[in-house]
Amino acid sequence: MGLILLGAAWVALGILGSAASPTAEAPWLVLPRDAARLAVEDYNHRSPTPPSVFRLFKLRSTHKTRLEWGIHFSLHFTIKETHCQKTAGYRIGDCRYKPNGLIQDCSAEVSFLNLMWDSPVTSMKCGQAKWKKTKPHASPPQAMGFPPQVNVEHYIPASYSVAALTVTEEE
Repeated sequence: MGLILLGAAWVALGILGSAASPTAEAPWLVLPRDAARLAVEDYNHRSPTPPSVFRLFKLRSTHKTRLEWGIHFSLHFTIKETHCQKTAGYRIGDCRYKPNGLIQDCSAEVSFLNLMWDSPVTSMKCGQAKWKKTKPHASPPQAMGFPPQVNVEHYIPASYSVAALTVTEEE
C-alpha cells in the first residue's frame, strides 16, 4: 500500500512522468479549449488547402468523457483564417485573424490515451460556416397605410363579449 501511494506521489510530482507538456504532468487537467487548439494545429499540418493557417475562433460546445483508457473530448467550434501562411515558419500565437477571413464550422474528436498523453489521437471535419453577421436594416419600420378595424363578436351568453383587434387585408 505504501509503495502504491509513493508511486502515485512520484507521478504527481512529475518524477516518473515526462515533463514535456502540461498534459504529461497532469493529464486529468486537460481543458476542452486546449483539446480544440490541438485539433486545429493538427488540421493546419494535415490539410493541404487553403495555404493560410487557421486559429480557433469560438468554442461552441464540448463534451468530456473520462474512460478507463484515457480522456475523450467531443468538440464543436469555429476556426478563422489568419494572415500566416503554411509555407512559412509560424507561431500560432503570433498569427492574427484576417478581418474578412474564411470562417469554418468544425467538429472534432480528441482522445488522450493513458501512457501516450503527448500524442493525442485527433479526428476533425470542417465545412463552410452557415451563419454570417448581418447589419441591421438602415430604413425604419414603415407604418401601416390603413387604420385597423375593430370587430366585436359575442360569445357564450349575451352579457359577455370579446373584442378583438383585427386587420383586414387589402386586395
